[in-house]
Amino acid sequence: MTRQKIDDQRKQQIRAAATRCFVRRGYSSTRLLDIARDAGLSKGGVYFHYKAKESLFHDILDAQLQALQERWAADVPPDLPADRALAQVASNHLRLFVEHGDEAKLCNLLVTMSGQIQEYREKLERTFAEMRTAYAEIVRRGVEQGVLSGDPQVVARGIIAVIYGLAAQASVDPQGRIPLTVEQAVEQIMRLAGSKA
Repeated sequence: MTRQKIDDQRKQQIRAAATRCFVRRGYSSTRLLDIARDAGLSKGGVYFHYKAKESLFHDILDAQLQALQERWAADVPPDLPADRALAQVASNHLRLFVEHGDEAKLCNLLVTMSGQIQEYREKLERTFAEMRTAYAEIVRRGVEQGVLSGDPQVVARGIIAVIYGLAAQASVDPQGRIPLTVEQAVEQIMRLAGSKA
């Protein structure tokens, strides 16, 4: 195994431990020593890869936002009718929070911190803008196809509000569960989008 691969694996190990610590204790209360203990490493082992908690949090944030963008729209065939595409994308998006409970909590922590730190706010705004654009495009196609209705931008904002409202509720649930099944949530999203089905 190459040195680069070992370093990448170690960084993944540290990010996973840090994510657990951040969602359990909060950002301010988490120390590099806490992260090192959770990862089963020395503080120096963490420090070798991350000189400060802030750089580690940025790395986690960037990795999480990239993974979210890759996964939530994954596996949606481009020729799928817009209403079915919307249901699938929303389902993928929600399943991300259902299957990875810490991601909902981390997202909620990011939303909280974005009110205090401009750089986090900018990253979150970019991510939401990309999501809105993608959802609005699906809705626009659905309106053209006659299977969805409404202003695509307004509907896209509503969809994101529903999904992140559920994620916020999951972040305070002891088991990290959203308060609806994915199917129930998608049904509400489809109603919001004026689905004709």
